[in-house]
Amino acid sequence: MDTSMKVRENLDSIMSYLTPLLPLANCHMVEFFTDKHWEHLLPHKLRKQLENMELNKAVNRFWDISCHNDSCEITKWVKQSQCHHVSVNEEYCISPQKLTDIIHKRGGNFEAGFKVTEFMSHKKSYEVETMSPYIASLHRACNTSHCVEAGGGRGHLLVTMSLGHHIPSLTIDCDETTLNNAKKRVKLIQKQWHAIAKRANGGANVWTGGGVDTNLHRFACSYITRDTDLSSVVREQFDCEEVNLLLTGLHTCGDLGPSCLRLFTVSPAVRVLFNVPCCYHLLSEAVDVAMFDDDQTATDDKGFPMSQYLRGLNLGRNARMLGAQSIDRVRHYRQMPDRSLLYRALLQVTMKKFLPHTPIKEGKLKGFASKCQSFQQYFKMADEKLGLNIFNSLPECYLIELERTMDCQWKKIVLFYLMRLCLAQVIEGVILLDRLLYLYECGCKNAYLVKLFDPVLSPRCHSIVAIRN
Repeated sequence: MDTSMKVRENLDSIMSYLTPLLPLANCHMVEFFTDKHWEHLLPHKLRKQLENMELNKAVNRFWDISCHNDSCEITKWVKQSQCHHVSVNEEYCISPQKLTDIIHKRGGNFEAGFKVTEFMSHKKSYEVETMSPYIASLHRACNTSHCVEAGGGRGHLLVTMSLGHHIPSLTIDCDETTLNNAKKRVKLIQKQWHAIAKRANGGANVWTGGGVDTNLHRFACSYITRDTDLSSVVREQFDCEEVNLLLTGLHTCGDLGPSCLRLFTVSPAVRVLFNVPCCYHLLSEAVDVAMFDDDQTATDDKGFPMSQYLRGLNLGRNARMLGAQSIDRVRHYRQMPDRSLLYRALLQVTMKKFLPHTPIKEGKLKGFASKCQSFQQYFKMADEKLGLNIFNSLPECYLIELERTMDCQWKKIVLFYLMRLCLAQVIEGVILLDRLLYLYECGCKNAYLVKLFDPVLSPRCHSIVAIRN
């Protein structure tokens, strides 16, 4: 059985599990009470067990799922979802070590990483330190002339490639203001590079010899689509003739990731693709159930699905947004949802009861919920910000009744949130496997998913690596 067939079988298994649960994935937590999500969207046995358990006991079961037997409905629910995650033990989903082996088989050596903590967050520093050695090693092994980063924005990744690995690198972004700020930041890094290199890891790193060449990193303002002539952009920026490119992207948002994959398949000059996707909620779909628009038709340039095999499949925007959430981080830090989730859902109930035809401008509700100690305080502030003018006219018994049932409602919304979160990696797996299958359908045999990052530190931890045949 060839690799693409295995991916199709895996997708079939995942979709068989996920399809009946898409209404749960696509629900909006704002409508939790008004649309009775608890009663309508959770499986009956799971819901009944949750109702019969204290909140702390149920949540502790969720945190320590490996400590409990399979007879518990919570355990069954979590483990069943885990069975449909993308697994590293498949030949198309490999570990970083196996990627290193591929580099060695191509005659390349694995290059040492560079730990740069200046001018970037701890998370970004970790990602750059982890990803850059693989990019540099693939660049050497596949004889590419330049590295191009799509949506590089601040240029953190490629400034390390140019200064640390002496690789000609080009950052492309469509936002000119972002690029101008990045140029200033890169100049500061260039000036301090020797001091940065000396401090990194106490000097334990094996640093590439030679001085700092500040001309190796360039910037270009452009949109990237399947029709972008990357070769011309690189030749213009570096004043060179022949180019062979490694196209990378660290957390390419929305449709930028699919555009990079399409560009790789149609542009012979792009020899290597190394892409880490992000922001699945910004992907375009041929038909979005959240929009209730049945007249839309599929086009080749939609962000999902990319493969012919999944053509016609629709996940929905809320499901894609869920796919970008991190169950690993939530479980590691034992994070409960914010209390504002409950207050917002109760506000929706109140609005539907007293002002059923008044829309809520969500942007005006951001930023103040954390200051509120009760729903009454939250509702009073929301009433002022939205200009509703109904707080003082509400029956006193209405708010008293809401406060009386608050603990019960909080329990339901917390447990619903955690059970729904179990679908996040399942949805992400569909998106990742769709992209991988697209590359196989286009004739690329050397394409892999690589679990590159620690999912707690960097939740979008999978990269898509493809090497031209």
